[in-house]
Amino acid sequence: MTTSIDYTAREYGGVDVPGRLKEIRAAHDRLRAAAAEVTEEGAREAIHLPGWTRGHVLIHLADLSKAFARQARYAVEGRTVEVYDGGRPTRDRRIEELHGEPVEWLREQLAEGLTALEEAWDALGPDGWELPCAYRNSPLFATQLAWWRETELHNVDLTVGYGSEEWSTALSSHVVSFLTARLPQGVVLKAEDTGEEWSTAAEGSAPVVVGGSLRSLAAWISGRPHPVLPVADGDPAAALPELNAWP
Repeated sequence: MTTSIDYTAREYGGVDVPGRLKEIRAAHDRLRAAAAEVTEEGAREAIHLPGWTRGHVLIHLADLSKAFARQARYAVEGRTVEVYDGGRPTRDRRIEELHGEPVEWLREQLAEGLTALEEAWDALGPDGWELPCAYRNSPLFATQLAWWRETELHNVDLTVGYGSEEWSTALSSHVVSFLTARLPQGVVLKAEDTGEEWSTAAEGSAPVVVGGSLRSLAAWISGRPHPVLPVADGDPAAALPELNAWP
């Protein structure tokens, strides 16, 4: 089978599937270690995501990893299934109902999900990522990209010693590419350390130029903290553009 997906495309971070899966496995190790450090009290503490605690993050990642594992298992059988039975309302309801469960139970759920996903992905053949699935009505590869984002962004949200400044260049580039839909019209992003650019400006217009390191751009556009924010039009006092909703 000849692949129709350019797995190493710039918008996918410019790395191949083995390289991306290696990063995801490392993220799994960090998640397991971070979850082990979250205390009962810490699981109830608010984080920078509005209305969320660490408990919200843990159950969300547990449920999503299991859901993506199921996407893979069904895809191999030539079938598709909803990401969550009952759709997004079920996803949201479970997060709200279960985030307050004991932290040890939350850890167990996350561990089960990560293991299930690893096993489901290990069972894929070389063409497995081309198989159709229900997630965004896309090839299964879309779940790989989504999970790469989810593991890295939510690792930061747990605030257990891992920050956006540690994201890989590949992940950061992919996050910015994926989230350019959040940019209003008339904006140019410039990664001053890698030379990459993204633009929603019309040709010949005078855009707002938001510059900074690649990781700072990825953190800002994804709503995550970073030690140094990007700057609009070279003026640290200037307000950054207001971002649109998550795509």
